[in-house]
Amino acid sequence: MPVVLVLFCAACSRAPQTVSPAAQSTADTGTTDNAKAQINSVVAVLPLQVSGDDADAQVFADGLTNHFTRALAGLPGVATISGESAFRYRNSSELNSVIGDALGASHLLRGRVQRQAGVLQLDVELVQAADGSSLWSQHYQRVEGELFALQDDIVATLAKTLQANAGTRPKQDDRPPGGNVEAYTAVLRGDALAMQADIFSARQAVEAYQHAVDLDPDYAYAHARLAQARVRQITRFPLDDADVGTQGELARRDAATASRLASDLAEAQQANAAWLAGIAHDQPGAVDALRRALALRPHDADLLSMLAVRQIGFGQLDQAVESLRAALKTNPLSAPTLYSLGSVYLSQADYPQAEHVLQQALSLEPNLPLAQAFLAMAVFQQNRTAEAITIAKRESVPLWRSYALAMAYWANNDRMHSEEELQVLIRQHAKDAATQIAGVYAQRDDETQMFHWLEEARRTHDPGLAEIRYMPFVARYATDPRFIALVKAQGLVPAK
Repeated sequence: MPVVLVLFCAACSRAPQTVSPAAQSTADTGTTDNAKAQINSVVAVLPLQVSGDDADAQVFADGLTNHFTRALAGLPGVATISGESAFRYRNSSELNSVIGDALGASHLLRGRVQRQAGVLQLDVELVQAADGSSLWSQHYQRVEGELFALQDDIVATLAKTLQANAGTRPKQDDRPPGGNVEAYTAVLRGDALAMQADIFSARQAVEAYQHAVDLDPDYAYAHARLAQARVRQITRFPLDDADVGTQGELARRDAATASRLASDLAEAQQANAAWLAGIAHDQPGAVDALRRALALRPHDADLLSMLAVRQIGFGQLDQAVESLRAALKTNPLSAPTLYSLGSVYLSQADYPQAEHVLQQALSLEPNLPLAQAFLAMAVFQQNRTAEAITIAKRESVPLWRSYALAMAYWANNDRMHSEEELQVLIRQHAKDAATQIAGVYAQRDDETQMFHWLEEARRTHDPGLAEIRYMPFVARYATDPRFIALVKAQGLVPAK
């Protein structure tokens, strides 16, 4: 079972005040010289408000919010805060200066949308975060058929206000080329469903995106999102081998179609990367696709986090830290990204920093899976073993709780309780957590049992094998020929 959540992180000690280039090295992150251009404005697009509790209205409003986030990020000299962080301030009464400071934003875009009887009413305001002063505001009332023209008008006005000339637009963005509002609405619904973590939402997201491409077969963004939704369904909620095979091939076709329709669309390259990594298990190919996507959208936190996962698999931990730090500059309140960064610090034996960053992640999401487990490891590595046991017991997921306790008890010289927790893992999770069982044996310096369980993980296709180069205790066998052979078998050798 994988121990890196699919991704995710904030300036390690505090929210950033400015956004610098998304990466320091083109070779490490795939950014281009354009990524090193001066950033003059950092805009947080806060969730557009709606009246009442209409779920469909909220989905539409959130979709508009995400559109403005993407569109403004395409302006020269402008970076935007990821929705994962900005959406934490939905309907917030906090002062603009407080929100701006927490997000590292120089400007906030606020608004309210109402959609009724085919008419859109939209109030939008751009404010200076530091003092809350209004730089521009406008009330719009348009028929729904004018939605896309309205979006373009707003972005053009914001570009002028921010003194940012509009850059070269891709052949397609997140909207359908044929102007079909129903197809666009279906994509917005799919995007909302894709954020949920259950099997039913995953299937419904696929259906929503499929509806969009049925309405407009040339809708590149919808094809890209459909490919990613299929990969997500396969990797998180597979039904059977036949379903996996069918959905995998459909995902490949959707990703290829998106690239054919709009090769300069970052989502198309991202979809290809998702398929290569999750279905084809071509990790070097996935990195190449991610670098192409980052060349198009260099500050994108999701892309940087996806790249970090691949770098971790290749054992490129310093580069992974760089990518995660870059992701945090535009997604400072992402608990999963902070967790990922903390776990890499743990692998690098920087235990105080790992503890600090994991605590940050838990302050944002107290029940974040695995965060308490890895925090316990960082603590017992600092010889605070009794405290580590207490922390491990707070882990919300039983599997990870037993994993952490087996190690924490062992570090505390409590062999009996450590063995009890290990046997729980073996009895209940031999088929889905063989990699973690191997990790417990690695802590005990029992390399025979460790390699036995790593081989079991390979046999059962445990995705956790993708992270053995950074796993505590397992990673120290990196020069062992058996370890090297296993890594090569997983395709985790970076391209030259």
